[in-house]
Amino acid sequence: MKIQWSKQFFRIHRITGLIAGLMLLLLSITGSMLVFSDEIDHALYANAYHVTPEASPKPLRELMQQAQQALPGNPYVAFVRLPQASDESTVLRAEYAADHKVYIFLNPYTGKILQQYSNTDHLTGYVLYLHFSLLSGKTGATIVLIAAIGLFLSILTGIFIYRNAIGKVLTFRVKLEWHNRTRRWRNLHRILGVWALLFNLLIVITGFMMELKVLDARRNTKISYAGTPFSGDYEALLVKAKASIPGFEIMGVRPPRKAGDPIRIMGHAQESAFFGEYASSVFIDASGNIKKTVNFSKASFGDRFNACIAPLHFGNYGGILLKICYSLLALTPGVLSVSGFLIWYRRKFIIKVHNRI
Repeated sequence: MKIQWSKQFFRIHRITGLIAGLMLLLLSITGSMLVFSDEIDHALYANAYHVTPEASPKPLRELMQQAQQALPGNPYVAFVRLPQASDESTVLRAEYAADHKVYIFLNPYTGKILQQYSNTDHLTGYVLYLHFSLLSGKTGATIVLIAAIGLFLSILTGIFIYRNAIGKVLTFRVKLEWHNRTRRWRNLHRILGVWALLFNLLIVITGFMMELKVLDARRNTKISYAGTPFSGDYEALLVKAKASIPGFEIMGVRPPRKAGDPIRIMGHAQESAFFGEYASSVFIDASGNIKKTVNFSKASFGDRFNACIAPLHFGNYGGILLKICYSLLALTPGVLSVSGFLIWYRRKFIIKVHNRI
C-alpha cells in the first residue's frame, strides 16, 4: 500500500511539474528581475527622480492640475510619492482602468513634466504585468493562479517523495555528481528542491494571495476610475494629518474617488520598515475633519498579515544582500522545472530506447 501511495504522489509531482513547468520558468525569471525593480527604474529614469532644489515648491493643487491637463480623458489621479528630500520629484499616477495606469513625474518647484509612462511601456512595469497576468488581463491572471496551484501541489508531493533525503541534503551528504550523466539532474533537482523548500512555499502562498487580489481588481466593476474635482487645501490637510499620528511621515495622497468620500493621506510612523512606507493613513473629509486614523504600529494581526504579503513576495524590505538572495532563490522554481523535465525525458525516452536496444 505504501508503494502505491508513493507512486501516486510521484505521479502528481511529475504531472503538476510538467504542466506548470514553462510557466514556472517564466515566473522565475520575471520574479527575479522584479526584486530589483526600484534599482532598475532609478537607473533607467534617473532624470525623472531628481531635480535641482529651488526656493519653495508649488502647491499640490497646482501640480495636480498640471498633471491632469497633460492627460487625455478624466482619469482618477493620486499622488503616489511626495518628495522626501529637496531634490526629489513628485510622482502621480493616473488610473484609467485596472490594467491601464499612467505615471507622471513632476518637478515640484516648476510643475514641469520630467517623465511620463504607462504601467506597461517601461521595463519593470511590463515585467510586472507579465509576471501577474501574462499581458492578457483577467485570463492571464487566471492562468498564473493555476500555475501557482500546480507549484504548490508539486512542492507538497515533493516533500513526501524526498522526505528521506531532506536531512541528507541539509547536512551536505548528497553530492551534485555533475560528471555522472545518470544522476546529475536528479541530484540537482533534489538539492535545489530541499534548500529552496521554505522559500518556494513562501513565494507560492504570498503569490497566490496577491493573484487573488489582482483577479478581484479586474472583476470588481464598482471601483471608479473617473476623476472627482477636489477644491481643498492639500497643504493644510497634510499638516493636520501629520499632527494626528506621532512621528507620521507622509508619502502619498489619494483624493476622493467620488463626492463625499474623504481624502486619504498615507505614510508611516512607528511601524517597522518591513511593512512598507504606506502602512499608516489618515482620512479627512472635505471640511477638514479627521474621519479615521490608521496608526499601523497598533494594527491587528490580520492587518499586519495582509501588509506583509507583498514585501515577503518581492523581497523589497531589506538591503542589497537580501535582494540578491531573493533574486537567486526566485530562479529555483524555473531550474526545478527544467531539471524535472530532463529527469522525465530521460526516463520516458532515453532509458526506454536504450533498454529496447
